[in-house]
Amino acid sequence: MALSALLHLEFHQLDKGRPLNLTDKNSLFRLWLKKQSSSMRYKLLKKKIKVLIQHSKGNNYNLEKMFLELINYSESVSLTQLEEYLLLVRSIEKDLGLTVLLSSPHEVDLKYSEGKNFVCVLAADLNSHFSQDGQMIAPITFLVRSSVYERSAVLASVYKFGQFSHNVQYEDGDFLRFELQG
Repeated sequence: MALSALLHLEFHQLDKGRPLNLTDKNSLFRLWLKKQSSSMRYKLLKKKIKVLIQHSKGNNYNLEKMFLELINYSESVSLTQLEEYLLLVRSIEKDLGLTVLLSSPHEVDLKYSEGKNFVCVLAADLNSHFSQDGQMIAPITFLVRSSVYERSAVLASVYKFGQFSHNVQYEDGDFLRFELQG
């Protein structure tokens, strides 16, 4: 339950585009907990969830810190490049309101959803770009068909993730192709 609550917070913050303050985080957690207390999944925890909601209202309690302690989170553990890559793709999808596609470089359909934007990762096997421990071992190429403004939004998403650099390989009036390196 703690991990689900933390993921709910993280995706909410990604959607908002900014971190929330302690009061807003606790409010978000209380609403989420209240909803979960009525689900069958957490039926055995219903009374404990209600006590937690009540206890966290009156006090300046940090529910996020409590959930992090429950999952044994350590700040010294950093995200792997694979995890960062997945967050980067999620950020691009959210910013542009589309799904990032995956296609072999030789089989990409340049006319896909003609007249609409698309972002495509050019890889026959995405797993081959990452080691077993989640580190990038080969660059990943992205192909973007969009306006210049939306291309800059894609590159702005890349800048947000410090583990990566990029190299623009091609750009014209319709397409941008860049390589993401670890």
